[in-house]
Amino acid sequence: MADRGSKLESHDAVTYFTANQTRGDMRQADRNATLKDLTNYIYQSLIDYQGKWEATDISDFTISMPNARYLAVGDLIKNITTGKFYTISSIVDSSTKTITVTGPTAPVVGQVLALQDKNMVNFVSDYSKEYKDKIANTWVDTISFFVKRKEPGTIGKHPFDPPTEIKPRVRECRVDPDYPDHHISILGQWFDVLLQFDCWAKTNNRADDLIAWFEEFVFKYTWVWKKNGVNEILYWMRIKDEQVSKWRNDLAARSILYYFRTETITTIRENDFQQLDLYLELSNILPSGFSGVGYNTIAPSGHNGILDNGFNVYV
Repeated sequence: MADRGSKLESHDAVTYFTANQTRGDMRQADRNATLKDLTNYIYQSLIDYQGKWEATDISDFTISMPNARYLAVGDLIKNITTGKFYTISSIVDSSTKTITVTGPTAPVVGQVLALQDKNMVNFVSDYSKEYKDKIANTWVDTISFFVKRKEPGTIGKHPFDPPTEIKPRVRECRVDPDYPDHHISILGQWFDVLLQFDCWAKTNNRADDLIAWFEEFVFKYTWVWKKNGVNEILYWMRIKDEQVSKWRNDLAARSILYYFRTETITTIRENDFQQLDLYLELSNILPSGFSGVGYNTIAPSGHNGILDNGFNVYV
């Protein structure tokens, strides 16, 4: 599990989990993930996914980057591990994304590489006019996302089914380690979320390839996001393909929905009880069989008059 604020695990960083998915700790997490955390996870994982590389038998400086979608001679690749840069000197095989790079030292298995922004698929919230109207020679494939549906999370078996957790509930109550005379209440609320991802490309064939690429990416990183607090991830549905021609660039769009179960946690610090004061007051309503002061007769059954001066009990 990644430390808060640090780089997420890679989908093949723990190959044992991939081969042994029945292990209980495959999906155990000691944290929660909100919708904002989730979208940050996807963004980080996309960078990791596109920077994946494999050594080849051709030479130490010839590598393949099977998940990269934009590679050209002259582009730079950063070695995150060493901080050095490589320059792509030739494209050996465009279908397998095999390239030759030049640099101070050849990359070594285990080192992490990262592409430049211009070589990566854009990942943006919704699809703004800025991206729609980019000129053709600077436009790259783009995946946009927006919230299709978000509701209080179900506490039943199926997403969105009643009953739901309509407000935060206490998950845990513990003594505040910094203030011994206080306690901390931890409140949580589940949310069922549908995110729509739109895959935009210049041609229909490329859009089809992009959405297949994205589906494979989500499948490979599902366990990473679960380990980091996303409770559930489900393939929901793929919706109607679309050809968009009303902007400067004619684009093909392919859309897919995923279900995510997230949780929002709130903590409240409260004072412990120091003293409990109780004040009780008797209303002095005259019950059946009682006679008030100054009255010589026993009150009839059902009398509810209030006595100002107390009451006498007749036995």
